[in-house]
Amino acid sequence: MMATEDSDTGTGRPPDGQPLAHWRQQVAQRPGPALLVDRTQRVIEANEAAIAAGALAGQTLAQALAELGDQRDRGEAGAVLTLRAWAVRGDDFDGWLVEAGEPEPAPQAERAISRRLADANVRLQEEIRRRRALERQMLGAAEQEKRRLALELHDGLGQHLAGVAFVARGLADAVHAGRTPEATEVDWLRRLINEAVARTRSLARGLWPASLERGSLGDAIRRFAEDLESIYGVSCTVQIDCEPQFASPAAAYHIFRIVQEASNNALRHGRARRLEFRIERLGEEVEISVLNDGATPAPEQLDSAQGIGVAGMRLRADAIGAALSIEPRPAGGVEVCLRLPAAQSTPDADQEASP
Repeated sequence: MMATEDSDTGTGRPPDGQPLAHWRQQVAQRPGPALLVDRTQRVIEANEAAIAAGALAGQTLAQALAELGDQRDRGEAGAVLTLRAWAVRGDDFDGWLVEAGEPEPAPQAERAISRRLADANVRLQEEIRRRRALERQMLGAAEQEKRRLALELHDGLGQHLAGVAFVARGLADAVHAGRTPEATEVDWLRRLINEAVARTRSLARGLWPASLERGSLGDAIRRFAEDLESIYGVSCTVQIDCEPQFASPAAAYHIFRIVQEASNNALRHGRARRLEFRIERLGEEVEISVLNDGATPAPEQLDSAQGIGVAGMRLRADAIGAALSIEPRPAGGVEVCLRLPAAQSTPDADQEASP
């Protein structure tokens, strides 16, 4: 019934950056059946030739292609509907211009395969576009993380070390003056140095959790929960029923980063005072959950996923073949849940992990 032709770079490709009215005019001027399709794969414009064949605005792309293919079958037995599809975009529109070409003879099996390929091609373009958008967000997140780390080094650890140097200089001046430093001054310097060591370790765990190098994902989550309790004064519980095995350390790293981001969001935005971490085996899947008792965001906020943090969590979940859900809890708060096969061996998990 149909065959596809990749004419994305061929002659006749419409230029990008034009408004919706321009694309409607392009469709109307095409000599053969032509459609304008939005990102949801719904037809928003059909020219006279397409309408005559039964393809109408408001139909899904699959419905419209079926009408065009049926019309071609009725007119010329054994003919294949050739298609050209361009991704078009402008300030007020983002979608595809689909044009039917001249028929070509082909057996029935080939026509059925061609129809599926045409539909799969549109879905693939949308998936590529979605992933590129996420990649752009992740690049922005990486730059934001660099700025955060620079500020933390300058305003946090840097200022603290400046205080240590000031105290040490005072003790040195006392020794040079022949005065024995007070025991309280020495203890103060010792406490400041110990705190500087703790801050340095905390920054190092922020870049790559050392506990993942030495132990399991469960160990890393337990240590992370202890850090949250000591730093923020919140209550954390950890329930680990099974320890998942991964094909690559990168998979465990991506999961830990999702747990970390979910926890930080709960503390910063939800003002949570209690967090619960779970790793459970559910049949052939492993479920990693982060639950909190903080403020519950509006449903549209959970659905929109506009924040870079949420986009990053979804991209990490995609990289290891996991399903991520973010849902409000009935009693208040949010549950972030990650599900993946128990025998996790996704090839993408072998990709190099990046913060």
